[in-house]
Amino acid sequence: MRITAGSLRGRVMHIPPLPGLRPTPAKVRQALFNILHDMDGIAMLDLYAGSGLMALEAISRGAGKVLSVEMNGRAIQHMRAIRADWRLADAWQIFAGKVDHALESLSGTHFDLIFADPPYVQGLAERLPARLDACMVRCSQLVIEEASRVQPVWPAGWLCTAARRYGDTTLHFLQRSD
Repeated sequence: MRITAGSLRGRVMHIPPLPGLRPTPAKVRQALFNILHDMDGIAMLDLYAGSGLMALEAISRGAGKVLSVEMNGRAIQHMRAIRADWRLADAWQIFAGKVDHALESLSGTHFDLIFADPPYVQGLAERLPARLDACMVRCSQLVIEEASRVQPVWPAGWLCTAARRYGDTTLHFLQRSD
């Protein structure tokens, strides 16, 4: 897969053949970052990071700090190798472990953007906003990727400001409603 824009544009990232790994397609990545516009200097949390492709797109487009959370050991090794090869240690942190553990350790932290791509059709997308609240992890914008066949019911206190469908994938844009 290629990075679609920014300072790393055109670089090829080889995706490891891991069961369940589902990198976000280029057209969805391009659409997301076109909607978000300015990434300059933002702090991003990348949950269920998989290959780390979304983190790399964000860094390429100017994100200041990205923290990727992934629990698959082989995916983590792959991300760490890319981080070293591409010399991104200053911009990209990788948390090896479960999302719940990462959120607990990030209590009280604010991110400009949280992007989450949990395994599809398991209810994780719907539960994530409440989990962020419980761990007191705040964000200006929350974007959750989910299968288009799923219509999530978001918890109280969260408003879905937009949902954009791209074939089998839908991006849900959420913000706190209070």
